Amino acid sequence: MEKARRFLSLSMSAVSNCSLYSQEHSAIDDLAGEALVVLHEILEETESLEMMIVENDLVVNRVPLREIGLQGNNFIKRLKRKGISRVDFLKGITISELRLFISNMATAEEGLKPSPHIRSGIVDVRIGGLKLDFDLNMDDLAGFTSGQTDMVKEVYTGISPFKRLNIAGLEEIVVNFIITFRKEVGILKLISPVKSYSEYTYTHAMNVAVLSMFQAQSLNIRDDLLRDIGIAALLHDVGKLFVAKETLEKKAALTGEEWKEIKLHPVYGARYLGKIDELTRLAPIVAIEHHMRYDGHGYPKMNINGKKQHCCSQIVAISDFFDALRSRRPYRRALEIKEVLTLMKTEAEGLFSPFLFNNFIRAMHKAMSE
Repeated sequence: MEKARRFLSLSMSAVSNCSLYSQEHSAIDDLAGEALVVLHEILEETESLEMMIVENDLVVNRVPLREIGLQGNNFIKRLKRKGISRVDFLKGITISELRLFISNMATAEEGLKPSPHIRSGIVDVRIGGLKLDFDLNMDDLAGFTSGQTDMVKEVYTGISPFKRLNIAGLEEIVVNFIITFRKEVGILKLISPVKSYSEYTYTHAMNVAVLSMFQAQSLNIRDDLLRDIGIAALLHDVGKLFVAKETLEKKAALTGEEWKEIKLHPVYGARYLGKIDELTRLAPIVAIEHHMRYDGHGYPKMNINGKKQHCCSQIVAISDFFDALRSRRPYRRALEIKEVLTLMKTEAEGLFSPFLFNNFIRAMHKAMSE
């Protein structure tokens, strides 16, 4: 991240000079040249340098950039002034392109002039309405979903009581899938198979999020709530990260004590998520409620005056059950979607909200017929 800070400092110094002096001033060329050298060093290690504003944070390649200083804050202000929240610098960028970017940033005009190796656009992660000047690649859906799984793994790997949750990374995953829904990509093309047991946690989290947003969209849920459901679903099983790995991955039958520990994962998850102020309040609710059952006979037992599951927890519970049956596990084969739906129908009584379950069945049958 030091190189990203250095690039930001040099390029914004050039922008400041551009505002103070003529655009042909030699200091601007010197700073732009230094910035380009640093940018090329960054692009030797990654395909692109992605800079995105999430709320008031600057996120670089899906990681929040801390201690950005005056130049970083200036960068955020200037992008906001231009109505832009994301800029990507791609391999192959030339000095003339970077020079154009610097001169554009120095003006008060909205937007940035087009450039082959610089993409800019708007990603409003606070609402469901998305407006982009560049597109996700929908030609390789397997590659797209694999990439999203890697992002989920990256976020999950960083989860710890002692580390800050990468909320921006979660939001980007959710936004990417909302974009695919806007493009009317079929849900069956977006849920991924579990390639290995070690990848189950990440793939399952992503699939449950996609299936939950699919259900929400079929109910005409939009904007902030669609985004919040996606993030809460991604984190519904986060409590399992605080359960002993040996217990989670045990292939033999669990002992009574081990099963008690597994059944505490909703509590562990809710405790962890409830301490994160910037996170949607749905996340700890869904974490603690996704195994409660519609009739209240699930776990954990809370007995709060007959309190029912939140409707978003009910949506996630349906997605969780569906994907768990669909995925191959050490003790059984993966089930075909029609088999899963048939089995769910036989076990639905008391488990799910009848309204939400019937809506899910209808939506999945419609997706299979398209």
